[in-house]
Amino acid sequence: MARRKGLVINDRQLDRCDDLLRRLKEVSGSSFLALISTSGQPITTASDEYHPETLSLASLAASSFAATQQLAKILDENEFTLLFHEGKGLNLHVSQVTDQVLLIVTFGRETPVGKVRLYTQRAIEVLRQLFDGPEDGIAPAMDADFETAAGFAMDDLFKDV
Repeated sequence: MARRKGLVINDRQLDRCDDLLRRLKEVSGSSFLALISTSGQPITTASDEYHPETLSLASLAASSFAATQQLAKILDENEFTLLFHEGKGLNLHVSQVTDQVLLIVTFGRETPVGKVRLYTQRAIEVLRQLFDGPEDGIAPAMDADFETAAGFAMDDLFKDV
């Protein structure tokens, strides 16, 4: 049985993700970016305007990415880390950041694919360090409030023992 560690993102990490997505959007010429979990849940977005279908997009992109991983296995490939869909007016680029996080980027036909891939790859390196990097206080396992509440709950649980 495989165990999957939970995805925990603190406020500082989320702020850094938001800043990075905003910068990536500016330099790459993309119109919509989203970090999502591989289970299809949106984490954060950067967009010119409100995108009402973010939840559907996240869910479908995660499902498509999971199907692509199965295709890789069938083809004896270790993994595929990128999905690209080209449309008449819009392109969709989905990249794996970590085992649990994907990055969605949409951009118009006028934006060069190579430019998006170049900047996205650099952003993924930074995001990967943010999520998988060494425990240096950026991503504590529990915040202080949770730790305190858990301590009280444990004390209450064993008060009669």
